[in-house]
Amino acid sequence: MQKPVLSSYKHLYLTLLLSLIVMLAACTSNHAGDGSVRSTTPPNVRSTATGNAGVPTVEAGTPPPASTTPANVPSGVQPCPAAVSDSSHWDPIIPTQSGVSQVGRVSCAHLIDSSSLQALILVGYSGTGHIVDVYVYNNITDPHPLQLFKLQGLYKGNTKISGYNTILTAEVDQDSTVNKGQPNAALTVDLFREFGWSNGDTTFVPISFPGIFPDLTRYQAEEDQQLVNQGHQPWKLDAGLTANALAVSLLHWPTTAQTAIVSDGGQHDLQAVVTVKSPNPGSGTITVTLSRLEGNAVGGIWEAIAVETDGMSITAPPNRDHLNSPLMMTGTGNAFEGKIGAVLVLDHLYNDIGHADVTGTIGNGPTQFSVKVSYTVSFKTGAQEGIVALYAYSNADGSIARAVMLKELIS
Repeated sequence: MQKPVLSSYKHLYLTLLLSLIVMLAACTSNHAGDGSVRSTTPPNVRSTATGNAGVPTVEAGTPPPASTTPANVPSGVQPCPAAVSDSSHWDPIIPTQSGVSQVGRVSCAHLIDSSSLQALILVGYSGTGHIVDVYVYNNITDPHPLQLFKLQGLYKGNTKISGYNTILTAEVDQDSTVNKGQPNAALTVDLFREFGWSNGDTTFVPISFPGIFPDLTRYQAEEDQQLVNQGHQPWKLDAGLTANALAVSLLHWPTTAQTAIVSDGGQHDLQAVVTVKSPNPGSGTITVTLSRLEGNAVGGIWEAIAVETDGMSITAPPNRDHLNSPLMMTGTGNAFEGKIGAVLVLDHLYNDIGHADVTGTIGNGPTQFSVKVSYTVSFKTGAQEGIVALYAYSNADGSIARAVMLKELIS
């Protein structure tokens, strides 16, 4: 079974430059805390965003798609009341320890609803690891504000408030494929998480960003939007180029894959549907659904939120579910001598962390399948964003011929 491999985007970069005469700017690195930020996209294909969307109501830990723009709730960071804006105000409340820990930053936003502000507090510790804790408080002008959320021990960590009024965090996954065995100075910030308010849980819970590519998380998407706003990588403003880049990067298709806009995708459209056809022998076509980041129709980058193929489906788990290993996957596909293809679980770096061959309930033709998949995550202390995929392979050369992809939270 061929595993998905991130292809070299240097070749894609040059191809798009020559064929479309688009001047792509050099990739700019980002920083979260002390560490360099590890993009979940290939080299020269970073992505991120700001945008002026409103704030979703988080139910069952899952926000609406990226294009939803609820009204009446100011989005993003808001000015803190003067009484609580000074970081030293929070040191005795946390409390911090003199010479050991200190409040480094205070940000305010409507993280729950429009009626009140909440404060996001970043606490840093002395030492080379740049370890940080994250707190959220309500009733912030009271002498004894109410702590709503606490997340501790983020290595080389950082936090911020998103354009969707959610909490975004960045940190080092010390056991990931890019960090395991590396010295402290070489560790890369590669794990990004998002937390939204849940009325039922009365706290902030892990939630998933709708995007699959070029960004797997909202933290990276908002960073990339800023780069695009500065003139870097303008291909992310083109729905067709973004869909083609997904096929090249995640499916290892040639850059000559034929791409066609099926619907929308215009300069100010919020949605787009694009087909990409592989030129490999025995391969087929995928349909990619894209959405503007955070409903920003004025210069918002495109994010692929679904990958589908006629005759194939994943019926369980549902899109944007919270998964644990082992996982039972069901779906449909076309069997040849009993074989449909393979299902895979991809982690926050698009790595294959678990897969299984898929056989149909009948030997040939359209059929159903059910298969158990075990996987192993490198990050053990919380959920990460990832993907479940169903791949069918070409009988001619073994390449990925067709694909279905869903976004998930993985523990």
